[in-house]
Amino acid sequence: MNQVTAQKRFKVGGMLSPKLPSYLKMLYMMVMTCRFSKHVFHYSTEKIQSWRDALTEVANLSGDPLHDGDEAQFIQMFIQEVSRQLKKSEEDFDISEDLFGMDSRLKKLNNFVCTSSSNDVRFIGICEMGGIGKTTLARTYHEWKSSKFDSSSFLANIREVCEKKEDGLVHLQNDLLSDTLNGFPKEIRDVDDGKRIIRKRLCQKKVLIILDDVSELDQLEALAGKANWFGSGSRILITTRDESLLTSTYKECEIYRPEHLNYNEGLQLFSWKAFKSIHPPENYTELSKQVMEYAKGLALALKVLGSFLCHKNIKEWKDALQRLKKYPEKKITKVLQITFDALSEAEQSIFLDIACFFNGFDRNRVIEIMDICGLYPTIGIKILVDKSLLQDDPTHERLRMHDLLQEMGMEIVREKYRDQPGRWSRLWKCEDLYQVLNNNTGTEEVEAIVCRYGKSKFRFEALSNMKKLRLLNISSPYGNCPLPFGDSPPANLSNELRILRWDLFPFTSFPSSFQPNQLVVLSLRRSQIKQLWNNTIKPLYNLKFIDLSFSENISELEDFKVVPNLEKLILKGCPKLVKIDQSIKSLTRLTLLDLTDCHHPESLPTSITGLKSLKTLRLGSNNMRPYLRRDVLRDRDRAMLSTIVGGDFNSLRTLDLTLARLGDGVFPEDFGCLASLEELNLSSNKFSSLPSSLNQLSKLRILDLRLCESLKSVGPDLPPSLELVNVDKCTSLETFLDPSNDQCNLNCSATCRECFNMVKRQGSKRTAFALLKRYLQNPPNPSRGLDILLPGNEIPPWFTNRSSGTSISIQLDPNWCNSKWRGLALSLCIFETDWIGNCWCDVKIDGRDWGHGLLKSPFRGGPRGHHLWLSYLPSDIYFRTEWQNTCSRIEFSFKSYYSDFQTKRIELFGECGARLIYEKDIEDLNRTANEWIE
Repeated sequence: MNQVTAQKRFKVGGMLSPKLPSYLKMLYMMVMTCRFSKHVFHYSTEKIQSWRDALTEVANLSGDPLHDGDEAQFIQMFIQEVSRQLKKSEEDFDISEDLFGMDSRLKKLNNFVCTSSSNDVRFIGICEMGGIGKTTLARTYHEWKSSKFDSSSFLANIREVCEKKEDGLVHLQNDLLSDTLNGFPKEIRDVDDGKRIIRKRLCQKKVLIILDDVSELDQLEALAGKANWFGSGSRILITTRDESLLTSTYKECEIYRPEHLNYNEGLQLFSWKAFKSIHPPENYTELSKQVMEYAKGLALALKVLGSFLCHKNIKEWKDALQRLKKYPEKKITKVLQITFDALSEAEQSIFLDIACFFNGFDRNRVIEIMDICGLYPTIGIKILVDKSLLQDDPTHERLRMHDLLQEMGMEIVREKYRDQPGRWSRLWKCEDLYQVLNNNTGTEEVEAIVCRYGKSKFRFEALSNMKKLRLLNISSPYGNCPLPFGDSPPANLSNELRILRWDLFPFTSFPSSFQPNQLVVLSLRRSQIKQLWNNTIKPLYNLKFIDLSFSENISELEDFKVVPNLEKLILKGCPKLVKIDQSIKSLTRLTLLDLTDCHHPESLPTSITGLKSLKTLRLGSNNMRPYLRRDVLRDRDRAMLSTIVGGDFNSLRTLDLTLARLGDGVFPEDFGCLASLEELNLSSNKFSSLPSSLNQLSKLRILDLRLCESLKSVGPDLPPSLELVNVDKCTSLETFLDPSNDQCNLNCSATCRECFNMVKRQGSKRTAFALLKRYLQNPPNPSRGLDILLPGNEIPPWFTNRSSGTSISIQLDPNWCNSKWRGLALSLCIFETDWIGNCWCDVKIDGRDWGHGLLKSPFRGGPRGHHLWLSYLPSDIYFRTEWQNTCSRIEFSFKSYYSDFQTKRIELFGECGARLIYEKDIEDLNRTANEWIE
């Protein structure tokens, strides 16, 4: 009506038509009057009168006959224009009162829709798990923006239509053309005919098309195959659970992932469904919190549970919430399970394993386990992520699954035999395992067991019946504490086992019938095992990993020819181990040998020499050493190191001599002949100076000297290949990479936690400046970052951007990312604290993740006393092409894993600083030295 008031005549096809044919004028007035009478009571008398006047004037316009042109075509154009004007404008659009959080999500979606030129045809995917509200978001966006397009179509429930209708795609093509051509009269013969007509009839029209719940590739190909099907400025929005459909169909497709509802939004939605209010009554507040914890922001769950609990009393609420723990709500699981049912058998197995056992675990660890089980996890996990059943967290390198998806997976496992866990494919709860073992109800249907011991008495005979068991992982939270096991070992163990991890294994040997030809991993930490295999066992060609750590009864290992392909052997803390059979030299694929804390002198036989594939050797921590005379210790240390040096370890990359109590003068002069060594751990030893032969280790990257309390100096004569030196808690250290020595070319990272004596002698800022200066003026090749941690309580003035909080933001010059930009320097003051864990920096460019993940600190745990962390990020590593001429702000936020971080952040971090570094800054480093140490 406002348009009529303003124009007082009608527009057709973009041209003013001062005189409409009389019958069309009458039709137009009837439509507008109907609309007028429907809404008139909402407005003031003055506004209504202005409308009356406008309608009167339009009605008095004289009509002319249509002399030229096709009358039917003119009527069609007229109908389209009336329809367009009847649509709500953006200004008139109101979001429904029960769509909580919709406003912010609409704006974010619109940012994706409007990212490129308005003349481009763009495809935008709305991808997430079922029940999050993709359809509601897309439908609301359609209502909001459709008036901006020549025509529009919302095709709902595409998956369901294609499943239930014989010619579902043809039906959808007809609907699409009918919507966009205002009553498309022609019936499509088949899918190919539909593609041709869509391309022909819509290629000149600016359309908004929503394809809802796409599940197959042919659906996209039939309805929106290519960009040239649609006119300039068209937008095609697709809601789907499977992102791979979009990336495989379209060359360019923006992906928007709607967030789950936050706590306040979720509580408002739930309260609206349960109480018709945006807040729960006071006496229902705690129960409502339990629902929020259960739903984890999933809109579907909040709606279903809110509607179900509406008009129920508190007692009924409590009973319903308890029931949910055992019987999930079917209306929720039915929606979530749609995607699961479409998976292949291997993908379903991966999903169920993660749901039952590995949700939130390290990504690489899960892939390793699934690979051992023969489930092809690299492609399988990618498919689960694409289908929104799994989230790959690149920041923390973990695989995560929404709680309700996890519950759905567990329900799939148990629903057929709910009260018979012995018939479930997987067991993950201690109480269920207890029931199966102690009632001897195990069956062949059990494929995997991953759980912890409880404190109840276990009997293991039931394992004999689990003939298809592929994964057995029983861990203990109780350390070395004895547990109440039953007396009888199982008569059999599954020969299908691929992974056997059994902490506190209570038996001295395996059943005689145990021939696990598929076994890849064997871990019996803190076990009672005395003998691993007998003389009748056949070679275990697949076994690659053995861990017998802290197994106090194992005294010897015989005949390694049984495990010819063994790659890792861990015998840490086996005090009775007196003999390692000479056949160990037959292990041509052994890459790791850990003999830490093996006390007997014969635990390091000369037979380990010649292990040409050995990359990691760990020794030391001999608790008998304090009782030996100093000269005896020195002779034994020399003999041990000579064995290592002369052992023909051509592939040795890592040597760990932690707690070996090595003193001065024990390193042989030819120690540097370990030409392949990259990591050397000498922490917790007794020497006061480093052997000069270290300089010959030309590939050494990491040198760990932590807790070497007698060490006084770490000089500049270390190998230039070093990337990190760790001298944490070297309390006697006086000089470290002497900052006054201009001949020192080391440009490595350094962590000097609690080296107060060193800082007192050579200064905190001065040491940090020297390390950074050497790095910048002689950058390593290939390039890498730099991290420095040392005692200090203030940010150097050289950092031109500073903040007293835990984040800092820099407004960027339009030409900041030019060819002379060399990198970013960051600094942070860390306060004394008991916190244990990592801290890191989260970087955002214009509010978005910068694409390089978190910047993790090179240290763990809270240092004693105030410390300074300095980090440098070279531009040739930390750079993205799209930053050029497009970014205006960069923000750095420092965080930690500290459990009470949000309420106690001031106790963790002091001020922070940042600086963009350009060529001129590097050239001026000598002149600006005073800025550091003033």
